[in-house]
Amino acid sequence: NENHRPTTKMILSHDTVLIDNERALAERDRERIEKDHERIEKDRLQVELNRERIEKDQQKRRADTTQSELDRQKTKTNESQELVRAFQQQVETTQSEVTRLTTEVRNLKAELSKLRPLTTTSIQQVKSEPKVLQIQQSVPPSLNPNMLVGIIPNKKYAYQQGLKIIHTDKDGYSTIAFNPIISNGIVRFGGFFEDTDDDPYFGIGISDSSAVFGSKKAPWYGENCLLLDEV
Repeated sequence: NENHRPTTKMILSHDTVLIDNERALAERDRERIEKDHERIEKDRLQVELNRERIEKDQQKRRADTTQSELDRQKTKTNESQELVRAFQQQVETTQSEVTRLTTEVRNLKAELSKLRPLTTTSIQQVKSEPKVLQIQQSVPPSLNPNMLVGIIPNKKYAYQQGLKIIHTDKDGYSTIAFNPIISNGIVRFGGFFEDTDDDPYFGIGISDSSAVFGSKKAPWYGENCLLLDEV
């Protein structure tokens, strides 16, 4: 029916609507594609950022490990240097002590060399001293008991029995002398004295060889006699 056929204006209007719809669809597709591209790019950038971050962490760990190793080596080096310094100081101390001892030994040898002539001179002087002094120095500390023989004026009042002197007179004195004669030096005299008197009395002394003691006489009655002690 020609009366129901669309007009050219209607056809153009319909085509315009179709074109607008297609254009809108195309725009939406373009926007979607751009958003997809943006999302993909954003994801790529995030992945790249994560990769760089991981790589930086690995580099930091490697750097920390390297620094720790350097610190450890530095510590070992410092310890080794300290040991070397201590050993060197010990060596220097030992060398100083050796030098000191060597000097001391040298000084002692020098002093000894100086003393040797003096020692030789002293020995010669001792050898050249008078013979009397040598005799005085060689006096024996004691006499042989067998040599002690008493000189008794009257054995009625006293007598000798070995090293024992027995006084038998209760009322009088009795003086006993002993020989040998001592010209100089020191002598030790020892013995036993026995007195039967109720009031015993005993004295000891020295006398000149010219002294003579009478019977029943005390030692101080004689001349040239010295009483040293009495009990």
